[in-house]
Amino acid sequence: MVVFAWNGTGQAFKHIHWDATPNFEVLLFNYSGNDAQPQLHPQAYYDELLSISTEFKGRLMAEVQRYLQHRQELGYVGFFDDDLEITVSGINRLLRIAELHNLDAFQPATTPDSFTSHAFTTQLPDTDLAAADWVEIMCPFYRKNIFDAAAEFFAWNISSYGIDNYAIPFYQKTMGMDRTAVIHAVSVKHLKPVTTGEKIFSNGLSARQEGERIRTELLRRIRIINQHSGKVFPADFLKRVYEYRTFRYNKWKRDLKRWLGFKTT
Repeated sequence: MVVFAWNGTGQAFKHIHWDATPNFEVLLFNYSGNDAQPQLHPQAYYDELLSISTEFKGRLMAEVQRYLQHRQELGYVGFFDDDLEITVSGINRLLRIAELHNLDAFQPATTPDSFTSHAFTTQLPDTDLAAADWVEIMCPFYRKNIFDAAAEFFAWNISSYGIDNYAIPFYQKTMGMDRTAVIHAVSVKHLKPVTTGEKIFSNGLSARQEGERIRTELLRRIRIINQHSGKVFPADFLKRVYEYRTFRYNKWKRDLKRWLGFKTT
């Protein structure tokens, strides 16, 4: 199942090029909750339409998980934000490669001219895929059972910050399903600038604060797991993914700027 976000006005799938028949089910998610009927490209269609008002992507993922929780036959659940450009044939190929390599989590690479936050997602020439510790929240694909396991964090995380780089890797490790990759043979273009993460949501927290809350809780659980079950989470993995026992320069810099009253990025 591939979930495409839509704002409830104008054309749905605006940046999706329907150059092939999807080899996947299509769920169109109207996050405005206005129950509008979408305008579609002539070739475009959806299998299911869900219209629920959501504050941001964490809540959207929570609603999708609740809606699909009984669909155990689904292999993967994937998401595309509405500011991403990709072809349907590209998504078909993405899924073929993921199945060939038995991946548990994956994403397409971002084009070199995309707005992006993480260099490891930028498309590399002459590369089919590259192993990664996690994949970005803007267009992730997860095995359905991993997606379901992480649902407890969707419910209390409005922004989705920390779900991709903290929560999902935690469940992948504990479930023994940590085959993760950026698939460079397929690319997606991110059309809009990345948000700063400083917007305050209805729970009184910014996106970055929500991410820190997830990190703190998971490090608590990881200490218990490692104490009782051996080194499920190796030291090098904890350092790379959770920045455990490292000087977190970027966080320190943002916190200092915020304390001094400067805008942070």
